Amino acid sequence: MSTQFLPSLRDTETITCRRCNTRQYPRRGDCIACHSPLPLRYLKIDINGPESSCPQEQRDQLARSMGMVLRLLRKQRRMSQSQVANLAAKMNRSYLSKLECGHVLLPVGKLLPLARALGLTAVILRFEAVDPRNASQSPGSG
Repeated sequence: MSTQFLPSLRDTETITCRRCNTRQYPRRGDCIACHSPLPLRYLKIDINGPESSCPQEQRDQLARSMGMVLRLLRKQRRMSQSQVANLAAKMNRSYLSKLECGHVLLPVGKLLPLARALGLTAVILRFEAVDPRNASQSPGSG
């Protein structure tokens, strides 16, 4: 399973930098004018890679990937773990720390309160269709 951070989902998507108000295509994730991080990131996790045969390995990799995203979002907002945990419904700081370190997998039921606490306006889960007859192959290998 490979993990990849993407600044955009499609080439036609534009975003406005919050710092300098430059409207642009988020190709690299940083503003083309002031070089500050743009507030848009997507996480793409390929689940059909050659090393994805063990479900526990998939869960562990997903936990680490989600943890990296959570920590990145929190740090970009200059928030402490305690601040985010207090804003998220019924979450304590030590649990958030375990999430960020990838020791536990974020349950879907806790995703939205945590996203709200981080100031996100939307969460996008991207699903890519594959031919079920070729599900054992990775998407571009068949």
